[in-house]
Amino acid sequence: MKANSLGSRIRTLRMKSGLTQIQLADRIYISESYIALIEADKRNPSMEIVGKIADFFCVTSDYLIRGEKTEADKQKLKEWSSVIQGRTQKEIEGALQIVKSFFECIDENKK
Repeated sequence: MKANSLGSRIRTLRMKSGLTQIQLADRIYISESYIALIEADKRNPSMEIVGKIADFFCVTSDYLIRGEKTEADKQKLKEWSSVIQGRTQKEIEGALQIVKSFFECIDENKK
């Protein structure tokens, strides 16, 4: 896997979300083996699959493909940084857990 490739960006997002390849595959309705091949840069996914992955991780397709963050992405990061500024690590981790739980509930309701 190349250090700054589509596959490596997907793998990083998946791992930061605490998901296995199986869990990600199940959530976006593709096979685990296909996810593994994409992450290993052995397969190039269709734009439809790139879109599903981008939507799932709330990033842009441009970010996945080229590694570029849009101005909107940069603005969101700035906003989150200002929200957590001055907070303890424990508070930040608690907030992250609440946000993850919130999105898990949304995902469950979509099924």
